[in-house]
Amino acid sequence: MDTKMLAYIAKRLLFSVFTLFLIVTITFFLMHAIPSSPFIGGKALTPTVMKQLEMKFGLDKPLGEQYIIYLKNTARLDFGMSTFHKGRKVIDLITITFKVSAKIGLIAAAIALASGILLGSLAALKKDTIVDRLIIVLTTALVSLPNFLVAIMMLWVFSVMLHWLPPRAGAPGGLVMPIVSLALYPAAYVTRLMRSSVLDVLTQDYIRTASAKGLSTSKVLLKHAVKNAIIPIITYAGPMIAYITTGSFVVEQIFSIGGLGNFFVRAIQNSDYTMIMGSTIYLSIVMLSMTLLCDILYKVVDKRIDFS
Repeated sequence: MDTKMLAYIAKRLLFSVFTLFLIVTITFFLMHAIPSSPFIGGKALTPTVMKQLEMKFGLDKPLGEQYIIYLKNTARLDFGMSTFHKGRKVIDLITITFKVSAKIGLIAAAIALASGILLGSLAALKKDTIVDRLIIVLTTALVSLPNFLVAIMMLWVFSVMLHWLPPRAGAPGGLVMPIVSLALYPAAYVTRLMRSSVLDVLTQDYIRTASAKGLSTSKVLLKHAVKNAIIPIITYAGPMIAYITTGSFVVEQIFSIGGLGNFFVRAIQNSDYTMIMGSTIYLSIVMLSMTLLCDILYKVVDKRIDFS
């Protein structure tokens, strides 16, 4: 790893820390600007009980002091105690639910990237043929459909009508529909992006030179075209993987998956402010980390990229 790359990584890390600081600050003050109390649920609480709860969670302190304490705790990934799940730390809840979302999300992301790169390359290679047109029509349709609509359609067809797959993720085979629901949209998007990128690369002079040397079409595509065409895919892959692995809110609700997305929705419904804040910050950390990793991968894929 050269000096320029190390300097670039250090610069991006500092930028990520500053971005995270802004996210923590905005999240903190937005949550505290909400007029309702996180302790007001279905039960009426006496002023004495409310005061005790505020003291327990440090809400009786001045706002500025609360903010400084929260910054210090967040630096240690300590997001405090959940106001709804009594006696449970927010970071523990996030860790448990993130494992569930990440398991499904990583499989869906791998399927989306592999199928998208393969189909996109095939469509570019078979440009203006029936294969290309079919792939374009299919991916256009899938890009137009939100994942929750795909999830509902699959649930109706494969669970209600055909009884092939269980409607809940906890049953054997129950993860098939959630994974497919999460994978279809990014797979279609990657396919279209890859097709455009490969078509652009195929017009470059070095591709013509490789063909002129007698290399077969498959070798030119695999050895030269795909390697350079994949850079835009890396750009998209970072945020996509971060989003999928931290949980799709609606899909997890539809299939009753106890992942981070489902818990985040419940936190909003239950006014669990500490859980909302912790989940938002955790998602931001994952997103920033994936973006930095993808930027580094640019150099690995294409040595010509200069980080200066």
